Amino acid sequence: MPVASSSRRKSGIRRRLDSDIEEDEPTQPQTNGREGGKKSRKLTKGRSRDQPDMDNEGGGDEDDDEVIDVDNFENQPLSRSDLTKIKGFSSDWNHMAQKIRQSWPVVSEVAVGMADSAEGQELEKGLSDLETIMRDLIDVDAEMVAHSKTMDDLHQKIAQGSEVSDAVEYYADGIKMHKMEYKGKTARQKYAKSDGYLKFKQGIYEVQHPGSAMPPVTEMLPKEDGDVSDDDDDLEVGGVTQSYTCPITLTPLVDPLTSSVCGHSFSAEAIRQVFRSGHPVKKCPASGCNKSFSLSDCRPDKDLAKKVKAWQRRAQRMEEDTDAEEVVD
Repeated sequence: MPVASSSRRKSGIRRRLDSDIEEDEPTQPQTNGREGGKKSRKLTKGRSRDQPDMDNEGGGDEDDDEVIDVDNFENQPLSRSDLTKIKGFSSDWNHMAQKIRQSWPVVSEVAVGMADSAEGQELEKGLSDLETIMRDLIDVDAEMVAHSKTMDDLHQKIAQGSEVSDAVEYYADGIKMHKMEYKGKTARQKYAKSDGYLKFKQGIYEVQHPGSAMPPVTEMLPKEDGDVSDDDDDLEVGGVTQSYTCPITLTPLVDPLTSSVCGHSFSAEAIRQVFRSGHPVKKCPASGCNKSFSLSDCRPDKDLAKKVKAWQRRAQRMEEDTDAEEVVD
């Protein structure tokens, strides 16, 4: 019958296929010969000379050039061709330092908010903890800078034609030197010149002493051995106060623009009005300032805008408290 015949044909074909598979030679080369030995030696590249090659126990011409003696591998000297890489490493460290500095204003804002709302022991402990955090961040920034400086020193050394064959040791020694130098500084020397620390202390002072200029930061840090004197011009910075009124309109700043030339800030519309006619470079409108700048030198100051709003809230709250006291009297 047709069905039975078809079944027998399929069975026969299957048996022939099975037979062909069993009789065919393997397609992969055997690994117990010379070719397999070479492959094995390549896989064990980097084996210590003292370690026997199990694939070559029977002898043969082992290729010693394929074995790397790591323990006795000499450092390769850096050359001018490595200058670009070294400069890149320095830039990477600087980039990380910049990331650290971006967190400084956040800590300052938290401190201002706490000084504005908390009181008593809660305020004292909170501000103390925040100051510790701020100092730690400044210390980390100094460490990032130490790495960058060491890379710059290495870059300069090679650029001048010196050969550096012990780059790892040179780098480690450089980092150690910069860290020890920083560690030997006093608190005044570490933090008094830091822009982040200055703004941190200034924000707190403005809340606690509205309308008065902040004294030099050095007066807020105890004198230590190593500090030359309290009147050292290199450390002492005069009283600092932040004005939140526009020197043109004499009203609270609105969308403030700050001059990169002299640092004075103005309400955006007011300073634009000044530059709408006449010479594109004008003398600063702030009283007592003799510097000149153009409108393009003025940049939006979002940080100052936040401070103006906080200052207005505090002023309004103080006015309400004064009115309440008068009613009670």
